[in-house]
Amino acid sequence: MKDHTLRRIITETLEAGVDVEPRRGELMLGDGSNMEGNACEVVSACAVDRQGRASAVVTVLHDLSREREISQMKSEFVSKASHELRTPLSSMRAYVEMLVDGEARDEDTRQEFYGIIQSETDRLARLVDNMLNISRIEAGIIEIERDVVDIHDLADRAVQTLEPHAREKHITLHTDIAPVGTMVCGDADMLQQVIVNLLSNGIKYTPEGGRVTVQVDADTLTRSVHVAVSDTGLGIAPHDAEHVFEKFFRVENYKRVAKGTGLGLNLCRHIIETVHQGQIGLESTLGMGSRFWFSVPMGQLPARVAA
Repeated sequence: MKDHTLRRIITETLEAGVDVEPRRGELMLGDGSNMEGNACEVVSACAVDRQGRASAVVTVLHDLSREREISQMKSEFVSKASHELRTPLSSMRAYVEMLVDGEARDEDTRQEFYGIIQSETDRLARLVDNMLNISRIEAGIIEIERDVVDIHDLADRAVQTLEPHAREKHITLHTDIAPVGTMVCGDADMLQQVIVNLLSNGIKYTPEGGRVTVQVDADTLTRSVHVAVSDTGLGIAPHDAEHVFEKFFRVENYKRVAKGTGLGLNLCRHIIETVHQGQIGLESTLGMGSRFWFSVPMGQLPARVAA
């Protein structure tokens, strides 16, 4: 036995005999040369023979690594969520206090304050909604309305919804959508949310005069529908691209470019991968734009059996 701590616990248990409570403790299983290893809970007790004497030691190791990892993830989530919630709340509180103190002396200033408060309220609502939806998907309790969905229609609707935002920035929206073969079985509202989110991000992070393209194609070999949103925007560096689908992650240099919750892309990943068993990814070159894509399996609802 190479682990000296475990050997010591077993030896002490055997020496203590059968008249004591099982020994409990924790240890790290590893080579001792670094901090890597598995945290384990140890429970050790003596086994007795027919004469009631200690004849052996039974030791149970319970791997705590996953529990520790989950606990750490929960702590980080609470910390990041608290920070993200505090930002819009602080802004709303500041402008409300200025209104209460009468610092907005003319109607134009008051309307400006009202607009900021409404914007921050909407941002807070989106943040809470995203957090709840992600939690429900991860817990497997979200209600899914599966139906035959035409991705062609969802993409057209998303473009129509965001056309005014693109026009404000003089950004051209272009579509390249296959006319047939784009039917999937899924939740239309969720898939619509993914396309809108990717398209909205493309518009937000593309400078004025740029171009955003939505492509929808059917891949008959893999029996899947492929959607891609490409832009001529800022692009994402490789070390940031690895983390864009993580909770609360935002590219540091782009925080001043546009506001965001850092949860939109994480929610998209859950909707595509967890709910629809699809794939989602990113291809990007810094300074040359980005291409977000996802694919979901083709499918149809099971045929109903005639009575």
